[in-house]
Amino acid sequence: MMSLNQIHELSDEAARKAKRHGLRPMVLWPTEADRLKLGGSMPFPFIGNYRPKGWKLVDTYFVDRTGLGSENEPALSRAAFRSKLKAGMGYAVIEAGQFQVYVGEFEPPKTRKQAARSSD
Repeated sequence: MMSLNQIHELSDEAARKAKRHGLRPMVLWPTEADRLKLGGSMPFPFIGNYRPKGWKLVDTYFVDRTGLGSENEPALSRAAFRSKLKAGMGYAVIEAGQFQVYVGEFEPPKTRKQAARSSD
Protein backbone atom coordinates (compact mmCIF):
# COMPACT_ATOMS: atom_id res chain seq x y z
CA MET A 1 0.00 0.00 0.00
CA MET A 2 1.21 3.49 -0.77
CA SER A 3 1.25 6.16 1.91
CA LEU A 4 -0.41 9.52 1.34
CA ASN A 5 3.07 11.06 1.37
CA GLN A 6 4.20 8.72 -1.45
CA ILE A 7 1.10 9.59 -3.48
CA HIS A 8 1.82 13.32 -3.10
CA GLU A 9 5.48 12.82 -4.02
CA LEU A 10 4.46 10.96 -7.20
CA SER A 11 2.04 13.76 -8.08
CA ASP A 12 4.70 16.42 -7.51
CA GLU A 13 7.21 14.52 -9.66
CA ALA A 14 4.60 14.05 -12.41
CA ALA A 15 3.86 17.78 -12.32
CA ARG A 16 7.55 18.66 -12.75
CA LYS A 17 7.87 16.25 -15.68
CA ALA A 18 4.62 17.45 -17.27
CA LYS A 19 5.75 21.07 -17.11
CA ARG A 20 9.23 20.23 -18.41
CA HIS A 21 7.83 18.21 -21.35
CA GLY A 22 4.88 20.48 -22.08
CA LEU A 23 2.24 17.83 -21.39
CA ARG A 24 -1.40 18.80 -21.74
CA PRO A 25 -4.62 16.94 -20.97
CA MET A 26 -5.67 14.64 -23.79
CA VAL A 27 -8.60 16.16 -25.67
CA LEU A 28 -11.11 13.59 -26.82
CA TRP A 29 -12.67 14.03 -30.21
CA PRO A 30 -15.93 12.19 -30.95
CA THR A 31 -14.31 9.09 -32.43
CA GLU A 32 -11.82 8.81 -29.55
CA ALA A 33 -14.55 9.27 -26.92
CA ASP A 34 -16.63 6.56 -28.58
CA ARG A 35 -13.63 4.21 -28.82
CA LEU A 36 -12.74 4.69 -25.16
CA LYS A 37 -16.35 4.16 -24.10
CA LEU A 38 -16.22 0.74 -25.77
CA GLY A 39 -13.13 -0.32 -23.85
CA GLY A 40 -9.40 -0.24 -24.23
CA SER A 41 -6.76 1.51 -22.21
CA MET A 42 -7.03 4.99 -20.78
CA PRO A 43 -4.12 6.82 -22.42
CA PHE A 44 -4.32 10.01 -20.36
CA PRO A 45 -1.08 11.77 -19.36
CA PHE A 46 -0.12 12.00 -15.69
CA ILE A 47 0.26 15.72 -15.00
CA GLY A 48 -0.09 15.69 -11.21
CA ASN A 49 -0.86 19.11 -9.79
CA TYR A 50 0.48 20.92 -12.87
CA ARG A 51 -2.16 23.05 -14.61
CA PRO A 52 -1.15 24.14 -18.11
CA LYS A 53 -1.87 27.78 -18.84
CA GLY A 54 -5.43 28.35 -20.01
CA TRP A 55 -6.75 24.90 -19.07
CA LYS A 56 -9.60 24.90 -16.56
CA LEU A 57 -10.20 21.90 -14.29
CA VAL A 58 -13.98 21.43 -14.30
CA ASP A 59 -14.43 18.02 -12.68
CA THR A 60 -12.51 15.15 -11.09
CA TYR A 61 -13.24 11.44 -11.12
CA PHE A 62 -12.01 8.85 -8.64
CA VAL A 63 -11.37 5.79 -10.82
CA ASP A 64 -10.28 2.21 -10.23
CA ARG A 65 -7.01 1.72 -12.10
CA THR A 66 -6.83 -2.08 -11.83
CA GLY A 67 -9.88 -2.99 -13.89
CA LEU A 68 -10.95 -5.25 -11.05
CA GLY A 69 -13.22 -2.81 -9.20
CA SER A 70 -16.95 -3.39 -8.99
CA GLU A 71 -19.84 -0.98 -9.41
CA ASN A 72 -20.55 -0.82 -5.65
CA GLU A 73 -17.12 0.58 -4.65
CA PRO A 74 -16.30 4.27 -4.03
CA ALA A 75 -13.98 4.43 -7.06
CA LEU A 76 -15.71 4.39 -10.43
CA SER A 77 -15.20 1.23 -12.43
CA ARG A 78 -13.54 1.76 -15.79
CA ALA A 79 -16.89 1.24 -17.52
CA ALA A 80 -18.64 3.77 -15.27
CA PHE A 81 -15.84 6.29 -15.84
CA ARG A 82 -15.85 5.77 -19.59
CA SER A 83 -19.57 6.56 -19.68
CA LYS A 84 -18.76 10.04 -18.32
CA LEU A 85 -16.22 10.94 -21.04
CA LYS A 86 -17.16 13.92 -23.18
CA ALA A 87 -15.88 14.74 -26.63
CA GLY A 88 -14.06 18.07 -26.74
CA MET A 89 -12.91 17.90 -23.12
CA GLY A 90 -9.37 17.15 -21.98
CA TYR A 91 -8.47 14.40 -19.52
CA ALA A 92 -5.35 13.81 -17.43
CA VAL A 93 -4.40 11.86 -14.33
CA ILE A 94 -3.90 14.36 -11.53
CA GLU A 95 -3.21 11.93 -8.67
CA ALA A 96 -2.33 8.25 -8.65
CA GLY A 97 -2.32 5.67 -5.92
CA GLN A 98 -1.62 1.97 -6.07
CA PHE A 99 -5.19 0.96 -6.98
CA GLN A 100 -7.05 4.16 -7.89
CA VAL A 101 -6.41 7.40 -9.73
CA TYR A 102 -8.01 10.81 -9.85
CA VAL A 103 -8.65 11.84 -13.43
CA GLY A 104 -9.23 15.52 -14.07
CA GLU A 105 -11.66 16.72 -16.72
CA PHE A 106 -10.35 19.94 -18.26
CA GLU A 107 -11.85 22.56 -20.51
CA PRO A 108 -9.31 23.43 -23.22
CA PRO A 109 -8.41 27.12 -23.60
CA LYS A 110 -9.83 27.35 -27.15
CA THR A 111 -13.24 26.06 -26.04
CA ARG A 112 -13.63 28.79 -23.42
CA LYS A 113 -12.60 31.52 -25.88
CA GLN A 114 -15.10 30.26 -28.46
CA ALA A 115 -17.87 30.16 -25.84
CA ALA A 116 -17.13 33.77 -24.82
CA ARG A 117 -17.25 34.92 -28.46
CA SER A 118 -20.52 33.12 -29.15
CA SER A 119 -22.19 34.81 -26.17
CA ASP A 120 -21.31 38.31 -27.48
